[in-house]
Amino acid sequence: MIDIEAVMADFAVRQAERQTQVVEEIQQLKVAILPRLQEAGIARVEIRFDGCGDSGAVEECVCLDTAGAGIPCPEVSLMEGEADSVDRTGSAEPQSLGQALEQLTYLALERHHPGWEINDGACGELVIDVAEATFVLACSLRFTATDDHSTEL
Repeated sequence: MIDIEAVMADFAVRQAERQTQVVEEIQQLKVAILPRLQEAGIARVEIRFDGCGDSGAVEECVCLDTAGAGIPCPEVSLMEGEADSVDRTGSAEPQSLGQALEQLTYLALERHHPGWEINDGACGELVIDVAEATFVLACSLRFTATDDHSTEL
């Protein structure tokens, strides 16, 4: 016979461990990403995402200079050791800055809006202000609502 309480307790422990791991990975990525953005003269990054129907993706990553003009994301890799600590793919290849920005977005969504891609889904953006070293996740959750009325005449 299955001990449901034991199964649920084990699940709760694994969930808590995963949340701790996600928080650590987010911090590692933030520390690794900021210097690369500064070196490239990037003042702001806007990473847009959209999801629904059990699927979702980062749609666009826009890097802006101090004047607000778009500039390409530099083709640089995280430093030796940084990619190893945060790249969950198990790849031996260093993680590019673009991949790290995308991974940071997915981790932030997992941490703060799990299920963002389910049913009606959600959309939004992760904005990085490089000078202020701030990371702000804006997420608009979508849902279907019904407003039923019944009136006897």
